[in-house]
Amino acid sequence: MKQVITLIRRELMEHRSSWAVTAIFGALFVLTAVMAVFGVVRFGGGIDGAMTLADIAEAVDAEALYPGLQIMLMSIATVLNVVMTFVVFFYFLDTLYADRRDRSVLFWKSLPVSDLQVVGSKYLTGIVAIPLLTVLVFLVTAVLVTTIGGAGLMLGGAGAGELLASAPAALARVTTMLLYTLVFQALWYAPIDGWLLLVSAFAKRAVLGWALLPPLLVVVAERTLLGSRHFVELLAFRMVGGFELAFSGERHALVFDDGRATISTFQTLGEFFTPGRLLAAPSLWAGIAVAVLFLAGAVWLRRWRDES
Repeated sequence: MKQVITLIRRELMEHRSSWAVTAIFGALFVLTAVMAVFGVVRFGGGIDGAMTLADIAEAVDAEALYPGLQIMLMSIATVLNVVMTFVVFFYFLDTLYADRRDRSVLFWKSLPVSDLQVVGSKYLTGIVAIPLLTVLVFLVTAVLVTTIGGAGLMLGGAGAGELLASAPAALARVTTMLLYTLVFQALWYAPIDGWLLLVSAFAKRAVLGWALLPPLLVVVAERTLLGSRHFVELLAFRMVGGFELAFSGERHALVFDDGRATISTFQTLGEFFTPGRLLAAPSLWAGIAVAVLFLAGAVWLRRWRDES
């Protein structure tokens, strides 16, 4: 276990973009909050024009600040999660290929570390370490943005005290939602992650092409020879279908009507999360089984393919 943890730390050190990219986006959110306090950044753009933070402070009722804070934090969490998804995609695609490209694979093969441990550490880096670092970036960003925004609302005359008092509950709620989403993504996208690692272990060059071209050829061949679209429908379901299994609920929005802000009521997390439905889905476990096969193939290829 200590060897795996050491390998994960090595991955994070060698692939600094795995956490630096999300940290940059978090810093941009903080910078935006600072600019909003000084009126540089405006929100909205309806008939009455964009609103400054001071305008929002006057328009929003004090009791509407808490759900509004949740919407803001969820927006930050969603953006960071999307950024992390792209980071993990390219990390998986590059990590085993990079070891062969710079010949560092020869050094690691001289150490008492098995190929299974190396591939497993890379997989855990992508589905555990990088997501946890994203949660950390979100927490730091959320605290700073909430504090700065509260100061801006206070200058605008709104009840920032109520906002800051409710911030811990809102932060805990959104963090729980983010953690649940990350666990869901790790399970549901396991076959995609496994495929990317397999391609990374196999490809000599043009790794992105090797990752995208085979599925595209299958789609074209099925459409041309059989006239069906089963594989592309399977891919589409694997990309977005899992959300219908893991989540349930309506969207909520901050709406300005006649200068006043209203926000629909949030559901409880118990109503929003449906882990039982997700875990009972055969498609989830079929995907995990395929992921195991892909990871086994990546281990085998790393054992025998040293050339770049």
